Amino acid sequence: MEPAQASSRSTIEIEQHIRQLNDEWVRAIVRANAEALERIMSDDFYFTYPLEGDDKAQFISDVTSGDLKIKHMSREQLNVRVFGATAVLTARDSATWLYHGRELSGQYKILSVYAERNGVWQLCAIQACPMQVS
Repeated sequence: MEPAQASSRSTIEIEQHIRQLNDEWVRAIVRANAEALERIMSDDFYFTYPLEGDDKAQFISDVTSGDLKIKHMSREQLNVRVFGATAVLTARDSATWLYHGRELSGQYKILSVYAERNGVWQLCAIQACPMQVS
């Protein structure tokens, strides 16, 4: 039973770490903190959302230039599942973004993929899908 308990604790610790990285990533976007975004996001990061998709460099550029801003975001129903050196975070966002001066508002289902590489967990991909709210 000892190895199973160690494995369980390890998974819980990873889940907590992923939740912490998620919180740091959201704060970094709100504050346009390029240094934190560089650290949290992998070099091969890709963000897919309703208008288009961005790689790491483009996403950080949009955030730091002010082309992409969060006016409001609340994240609920957060769930993390760990699969070895990969973790998947799902959540539901209520958000209002400004993208190149255009306001986008709504509910989104978020799927974020994290991977552990060389002992460091990083955000590799995000997909944000608009939800129809009745």
